[in-house]
Amino acid sequence: MRNTNHRGIRNGVSRSARVLAVAAAALGVVAGPALTASAASAADGGTALAGSLRKAVISGPFTIRDDEGWSAGTYCTGEINEVRWTDGTYGPNEWWRTYCGGEIRVELHAFAQIVDDKGTVLFGADALFYEGTKDTTTDLDGEVRDLRILVAAGESVSHTVYLKNKENGGKDYATLELTFTNAS
Repeated sequence: MRNTNHRGIRNGVSRSARVLAVAAAALGVVAGPALTASAASAADGGTALAGSLRKAVISGPFTIRDDEGWSAGTYCTGEINEVRWTDGTYGPNEWWRTYCGGEIRVELHAFAQIVDDKGTVLFGADALFYEGTKDTTTDLDGEVRDLRILVAAGESVSHTVYLKNKENGGKDYATLELTFTNAS
């Protein structure tokens, strides 16, 4: 007999987690964090994460300065607007990357995890600044690790990240004015 509670949790697993698990099995991959997170909600009485689908957004302007080599004095600007959907945990994955001056690459690796029955999302991020003789370099010259931002459902939180090149006194740098948004 099937056991389904009022939140769509059947035998301890949400419908979305079951669909993910079936789809993953058909593709020959393991259903990762979303299944684990939904199953975890059953362990606490079915309150956390159950039936919640959240739109996790990282957005905002960025400025990068390349002050070395043939591209000295180059400024690169733009907008970050990356959207992911989650019903448990998304990531950690690379969410965004950009290049500047042929020598700099900036990456944002992040995750978004629903942490309670109110739909609160915990964002985690690592911002990485690579600089070398070309933008495919693996020379990591600046980083901000383990950034954690807790965002209530329907809310946004802003945080500015400064990345400076450790090797040239900070003349090369990136500023990311990030807004973390938790929407339904």
